[in-house]
Amino acid sequence: MAVPGRERGLFHGLWTGEGFHRAADGTVTGIRKRPVPSAGGAYPVQTHLVVGAPGGTLEPGRYVYDHEQDTLLRRDGGAERAAGWNTDGARDRVTGTHVVLTVQPGRGFGRYRHRAWPLWVADTAYALAAVEFLIHADPARIRLGPSTPLRGLLGVPRAAEHDRWLGHGLAPEIPLAAIELPASWTPIPWRRAALAARRSPAIDEFAGAARHRPHAAGAEHVAAACGQAWVLGAHRLETWSVATDAPVAAVADILWRAHRAAAGLCYSGALSGRWRCRPVSGFRAVRGRWIVHALAMLPGDPNVAEETAP
Repeated sequence: MAVPGRERGLFHGLWTGEGFHRAADGTVTGIRKRPVPSAGGAYPVQTHLVVGAPGGTLEPGRYVYDHEQDTLLRRDGGAERAAGWNTDGARDRVTGTHVVLTVQPGRGFGRYRHRAWPLWVADTAYALAAVEFLIHADPARIRLGPSTPLRGLLGVPRAAEHDRWLGHGLAPEIPLAAIELPASWTPIPWRRAALAARRSPAIDEFAGAARHRPHAAGAEHVAAACGQAWVLGAHRLETWSVATDAPVAAVADILWRAHRAAAGLCYSGALSGRWRCRPVSGFRAVRGRWIVHALAMLPGDPNVAEETAP
């Protein structure tokens, strides 16, 4: 079905961009660039809507956004019930509209293997922060996963139950975050424009800067830990780390906090024009600490006003 105007504005604000990614040798790929960044251009994040109450632009139900066809697909019909999926339960208790973000693990695992799972959190956190940015949402309305309640919201089995997904003609997904939308919401036009114009600076631009200015504080350590020398060209670096012997819950917490904070800096920098940001992942642990994420920044245009409507 066609996407209603307000929802279409949100989805386009997240996923519609211009131009295509390039491979390491410079050739143009078929992967379109999008406002929300993704590690390696894998774009595993899928966008769902769960509508629990009548009276809005969509009938109550579960929907998934088809990024390629720019349409909404129902996910709570007879086929789902025949496949043994829970199409009632948690959704029936929803009184508002929720955006639920999932990842298709197959999109990143083939490339990153055991390093893929923190990148699934990273990509979801950047998408979640973009939803918050676009509609100025209340963080208290957010739930993070993976968890049984999030799967219940969508009525889906575990991603590990491959046969149930594949038997339904779908790739497995892991629900990782949900945000309840305010009763009256709309994408803020000038924020959407800032996000649409946001692009991570090219690695060559950082590499060129490294030859002409002193390194930012900690740049040598960060570059060595991730094996990416271009980081030395950053004008400013922000990092988030955790002890290697930290409990699992602490690691999960810092993964979410780090990537949401980095995304917030990335998008606010695009809005103000002060900073252009490139996310950095893929670190090894050094001296008992693991950098879970970093943000490398170059100066933008300091003359751009921060929060002015067109």
